[in-house]
Amino acid sequence: MINIPSRRALLAAALGPVLSLTALAAPAAASELSPFAAVNQFIGTEMDTTQNKSNDAYGNTFPGAAVPFGMVQPSPTTYRAGNALVGEKGGYEYTANLIRGFGMTRYSGTGCTGRFGGYEFPTIPYAGEVLPVDPATDIKGYYLGFSHDDEVSQPGYYKVALDNGITTELTATTRTSVSRFTFPASSDGTLILDVSGQNNRSFGSEITIDPATRTVSGWMYGADVCDVGNTYKAYFSTTYDKPFASYGTWNDTELTTGSTHAVKAGTDTSVDYRHDTGGWVTFEPGAKVTAKTGFSYVSVENAALNRDEETSKADFDDVRREAGKSWEEALGTIDARGGDAARRTSFYTALYHAYLQPNVREDVNGQYVGFDGLAHAVDRGHHFYRNINFAGSGWDMYRSQAQLLALTFPEVANDIQRSIVAMVQQTGRWAPGAARMQGDNYQVILATLDDMGATGYDRGAALASMIATQRLPATSTTRSDGYQYFSTGLIENRKGDFATSRVLEYAIDDFAVAQLASRLGDSSSSEFFMGRAQNWMNVFDPVTRHIRPRERTGFDRTTDLRVREDTSGRGQFNQSTGYQYGWMVPQNLSTLIARRGGVAAATAQLDTLMAQLDAGAYTQTGNYLSNQVAFNTPWVYNWLQRPASTSDVLHRAVSEMYDTTPSGLPGNDDQGSLSSWYVFAQLGFYPAIYGTGDLVISGPMFSKVKIDPIGGGHSIKIKTKGNGRYVASLRVNGHGQTASWLDASFARHGGTLDFTMSDTPGTWGTGPADVPPSYPAGADARNNAGTTPDGQGNLGSMDLSDWSLSRTALAAAGATPGAALTVGGTTFTWPSAAPGMPDNWIPHGQKVTVGKAASSVSFLGLATNGPATGIATVQYTDGTSQPVTVTFGDWAGAAPAGNVEALTLPGRNNVNGTAGTGTFRVFATTPVALDAGKTVASVALPEHTDKGIMHVFDVAVS
Repeated sequence: MINIPSRRALLAAALGPVLSLTALAAPAAASELSPFAAVNQFIGTEMDTTQNKSNDAYGNTFPGAAVPFGMVQPSPTTYRAGNALVGEKGGYEYTANLIRGFGMTRYSGTGCTGRFGGYEFPTIPYAGEVLPVDPATDIKGYYLGFSHDDEVSQPGYYKVALDNGITTELTATTRTSVSRFTFPASSDGTLILDVSGQNNRSFGSEITIDPATRTVSGWMYGADVCDVGNTYKAYFSTTYDKPFASYGTWNDTELTTGSTHAVKAGTDTSVDYRHDTGGWVTFEPGAKVTAKTGFSYVSVENAALNRDEETSKADFDDVRREAGKSWEEALGTIDARGGDAARRTSFYTALYHAYLQPNVREDVNGQYVGFDGLAHAVDRGHHFYRNINFAGSGWDMYRSQAQLLALTFPEVANDIQRSIVAMVQQTGRWAPGAARMQGDNYQVILATLDDMGATGYDRGAALASMIATQRLPATSTTRSDGYQYFSTGLIENRKGDFATSRVLEYAIDDFAVAQLASRLGDSSSSEFFMGRAQNWMNVFDPVTRHIRPRERTGFDRTTDLRVREDTSGRGQFNQSTGYQYGWMVPQNLSTLIARRGGVAAATAQLDTLMAQLDAGAYTQTGNYLSNQVAFNTPWVYNWLQRPASTSDVLHRAVSEMYDTTPSGLPGNDDQGSLSSWYVFAQLGFYPAIYGTGDLVISGPMFSKVKIDPIGGGHSIKIKTKGNGRYVASLRVNGHGQTASWLDASFARHGGTLDFTMSDTPGTWGTGPADVPPSYPAGADARNNAGTTPDGQGNLGSMDLSDWSLSRTALAAAGATPGAALTVGGTTFTWPSAAPGMPDNWIPHGQKVTVGKAASSVSFLGLATNGPATGIATVQYTDGTSQPVTVTFGDWAGAAPAGNVEALTLPGRNNVNGTAGTGTFRVFATTPVALDAGKTVASVALPEHTDKGIMHVFDVAVS
């Protein structure tokens, strides 16, 4: 069982056979459900087919047996004939009437219909001795009828009396599933062992039966969750406490009684051998059989070792009791007082779901298979986690669950950090194999947890890898279209694959890298990545005031922002609409609000989004709060000086979207991320600025809360006075505060929050100085690397079609880094950027500081897919301003009116290392007269251009 350190003393050993957890959380008040009793594992098991969210209107959770963060999670998997979207879930669908079997692992809450992963080595209890049909050809014939009236489920334990008269009970340690089968006296009892019966495709499997030792062992090789290209092997070793009356195996259509071995192995990963190989063992009528199944990702021998070390001295009831204790302590990390039975049930069930993953991956001897597919050993006293948000590469986890673990299980958070660093060291990559979702989200998880105090990992190595991999020439990044993004700061919509939302996600990644660099004292890297953190501005259209897809010829204003998908099934916004993704700038919300038209305009837009809290993503203007992209949106009201509206939305969400029925979890839980969001919604604060540990305040929904972390860390105590949902006043560690946020030091060090609540909104948090922080640094930085050395065209791109200016040709024309270029009496300074670094601006309103009097202004640059025209603004120190029209000709054409050829260059460079022919130009604009009697403070570049993409190398005044 996983070591959850006692509150009295941390256990010295990292692993133990069966833990004795005696230091349990204080019991709830007599009138309240205890955290353990409040858990209802059936919440989230039924898909709501009335909602327009496809299979996303479904928690895809499961009842079963597990310990917190355990490797195994034995549980039933169901089946219902008819609509496969409903009936053939990879976990447990409440409306189903058949159980497929009892598998060993789960991915709690995934989407990926039909490709859920997990469910290795399912066991099917069968009443009888001789199998009537080959399971390889008709596995459905062995599915088990059952009724919910005959089920019992609680943390660490599951029981069902099946229609065939067999009672099945499940419990678990960390790496071992312990099952108990009670067979009817009227017939032999058989356990069908479908070793190739996992949820995703099987490429091979093997089973070996040893009647003398009552042991069955084997392995499977198959596709992991979502079937995006990741494969894995898993192993098992089971001992039974009763002798076999008979046994046998099957392989394809050959079913052989008395056989002790079957194998179907290969290396072809295009096949599907599910159910092709397996075996069975039969017991005397009326037998009560306990099976202990060790699990491993390393070997059969390690699976046996896990079983023996964790359960050799324990019977079923011992293991069940210890599993229950582990959950009592885990759920006791948050002691919430108040709330009726329904509210407490929803809350503690969500907390339970949040602690089901990530899962311990190493065996009791410390061995594990790394991200490189090789054998490794974890450092003593630590755990290795591999499924840090499964195929999403942390896309779901970074918005809620990681932060909840940092507050409640700091040692788990530290081991997540160490596991991420191990992944990078083993592969040189920031994604665990093929990733279904976009973004290097592990970087956000790492930077966020770091700010919350999880610093027990090699911080320097992590940062060094981020800096080395997340820049040009983009040969080591796992960001799709990383070359175009690193070069130009945007991804054009023709790339597809959710191009526009990827820009937003990558900007968050870059912000996280910048924050980590800043904490470690690397100011130059922090400055570089903060410049890229503002790349969201490249896909913000100032004409329509929305995040919008952008083409190399300009913004695509024909896109319907209500639509999730395009006709090819790969739209511009991942799992969301443009209206929902339009607020995904957590690192700089104040600037986003200003660009959307200011507080009043942005408030009206957000109100429209919140008119429907969970509308889905199919032709909607409403929100989608059951999906991760929208998680931060309620707290945006805090930046709009309306924290009362944040509270209103959260109370609506809790009451409208969640309940205690099987359909009471409104979306895919995605390994606990939605459940973690629900927990934060009621705690009264949320980590809304991803990449930091800053907490944005909404007000608690319980009268008293104590967060008491396991394994170190600091407690947080929350108390409320008065009734109502609105914060009237707040004292932080005894000091009054009107700011509606807490900096990361509170998450790191803990403290007290004393709220006074009111039935009516007041003035708390409504002042301009009360809003949470935004991080605008880097907004004025150059954002395009458009010049490259010959033969190294992968160090930049000017025109979004992989062409750049030759630095060799530029130098021959006098444009060396830092050189002065005089054009028609105006002297410009050529950028001094090194190869691969930004050397020009793609304008989105950047301010260029001047600080002197001048009689004229001129711009040095060009347009791609131009000519391009925009309006710059000269800002004087007296507060006045002057608009200046800026036009640049296309770099492949002659100078238009108002332009002078500043540089004429032969050829250009391509990303593939070759050079192209032709003549290309850099232009200077005709100087525009200024008020010479005033001092120019700065020049703001155009916020947009009429077409094409403008590039500005320098602004000069004379």
